[in-house]
Amino acid sequence: MFEFNLFNVAQFADQGLSLFGTLLLTSLSARTRMYGFLIFVLVNVPGIYLLVVTELWWILAVTPIWLYLNFRGLLNNYKESRAEN
Repeated sequence: MFEFNLFNVAQFADQGLSLFGTLLLTSLSARTRMYGFLIFVLVNVPGIYLLVVTELWWILAVTPIWLYLNFRGLLNNYKESRAEN
């Protein structure tokens, strides 16, 4: 039987936000892609919890690189959005 606990909620949040973020990243609009990048930054919160619980510490070593790429994409989309207006 399925039970609600913090681990299962984190899994659902991680996967749900990832799917929604991927949908937004496929948009042609720079503003919509920017929101997709923001969602992927939010996915990092339940993702880090899941890594700590499952003891996959080695993945945390690449998290700063992942965050840098997300913020870089967010900044580029913001600049492109401003250039369109």
